[in-house]
Amino acid sequence: MSEHPTFDRPSPRYVQKYDRPMQPDASLKVRAENTQRRPRAEKNRASHEVKHSRPPQKRPEGPLGRGVKVIRIVTGTVLLSFLIILIFSFFSFSQAQNRLESLRAQRQAAEDQHQKDIGYYVQMRRVSGVDEYIRKYAQEFSVDRSFISAIIARESHYVAAAQSGVGARGLMQIMPDTGIWVAGRLAVQPYNYDRLFEPELNIRLGSWYLNYLSSQFSGEPVMIAAAFHAGANNVKQWALKYGEDQKTIGIDQIPTDDTKDYVKKVMNAYALYYEYDISH
Repeated sequence: MSEHPTFDRPSPRYVQKYDRPMQPDASLKVRAENTQRRPRAEKNRASHEVKHSRPPQKRPEGPLGRGVKVIRIVTGTVLLSFLIILIFSFFSFSQAQNRLESLRAQRQAAEDQHQKDIGYYVQMRRVSGVDEYIRKYAQEFSVDRSFISAIIARESHYVAAAQSGVGARGLMQIMPDTGIWVAGRLAVQPYNYDRLFEPELNIRLGSWYLNYLSSQFSGEPVMIAAAFHAGANNVKQWALKYGEDQKTIGIDQIPTDDTKDYVKKVMNAYALYYEYDISH
């Protein structure tokens, strides 16, 4: 047998490649360094951009932009004006409501007082017990029942025994001379001064005298009441002096304060009695 030659075989390459300790890859090192540098670079770049950045340039407004701006201004002005008008209207409405409530309260108070006044005069006549005489002689002598009632209310407040300082007596405060004259016209027998305290006779004489004055002054209540208080001759002279037609005068034309005040009160009582009597 022949001998074969021997060869020294080299070690496998993979053994040399993988048995050696691994060296750090240079590219990985560079990559890590770049990763650390990047935030600093970005920070520096941002700082540079802030320092050297320019403020945004305002573009010149065109016709459309100016129109939109004008519309916005006009709209805002209109809305503000509307708000002001709304607020003013609210306060005006509140004030109007307050005035309305105040007027209603005043009207109600006036109506309450009016009804109270009617009740006062009607009750005074009712409790006196002489309403039947007033009705009787108002019809006999064609004198308004309400007017006779008003004269009695202002002259004596329905007190049959009333007497004034000048001698007038009874419910209608008939003066002594007037009593004698009217009693003669009515043929009252017997008659004396003291009989003026008799309610029926007093109302009979007084009602006839009101009818007589009515014929003298054409049925004018103001002049009749003034003549009943101050005398027919005085009222005729006042009419000649102060009346436009020299025949009639109003309350404001009565020259004496006491007669003017008296007539005002009689007219007020007359209106209240009349309002009640026409509905009862």
